[in-house]
Amino acid sequence: MNLILFEPDEWSFGLPSADFRALHLIKILKLVPGDRFAAGELGRRSGTLRFAGRRADHLIFDEPEWTADPPLPGRVALLVGTPRPPTARRLLKDMTTMGVETLCFSSTALGDKSYLQSTLWKGDFREALKEGAAQARTTVLPAVVTAPSLNKALFLAEENNNVRVCLDGGGAPFDKHPLHQHAASGRRLWIAVGPERGWSDDERALFERRGWELASVGSRTLRTETACAVAVGTAAMKGWID
Repeated sequence: MNLILFEPDEWSFGLPSADFRALHLIKILKLVPGDRFAAGELGRRSGTLRFAGRRADHLIFDEPEWTADPPLPGRVALLVGTPRPPTARRLLKDMTTMGVETLCFSSTALGDKSYLQSTLWKGDFREALKEGAAQARTTVLPAVVTAPSLNKALFLAEENNNVRVCLDGGGAPFDKHPLHQHAASGRRLWIAVGPERGWSDDERALFERRGWELASVGSRTLRTETACAVAVGTAAMKGWID
């Protein structure tokens, strides 16, 4: 945990000793009263706080020094065929760390429709985002949306002349795509990654009708989170994420 994240002004009320952040400060960082540690407020600046000691069952902090603006996400959005909730949780965390701006999770023809009914999507997902942000030392979380169908999800990506690429085994190599030519244009890059069973023929046809380019990250069948990491890493190397 590279940054202890708080909701705005939360630190001023102290942290319960059983909170995982408090446990990290005491058991991992081994803070003693007077020590300062890296902290930030979500949506605001980061810097340091001073550990002032304990009061009852809370850790108390004071003397905030908010000195740094957060690194902003890149202009990259992912449209993901919704995986199993544990996989989705890891994906939310890792893509936040990598600097993705928007994550759209969609129902797909070959995916399990029940995955979008998980309690993860009723608010629990935010904890995974915060864990990823703490790793990346940022206070900015990506936007997360869900869509009951691929057709509805595609509307999100069709605004403002975005660059749109769908990962599919039959497409041209994604790492050879001239993405770098558009990185400075101010446009947003949308990357669609299917569920582990892949896109259906009808979904491939829908992507092509709606103007998406098909691209491939190799002949092997990858896990959803692996394909997302490869795609976002490639986009970063081509200038879409600082």
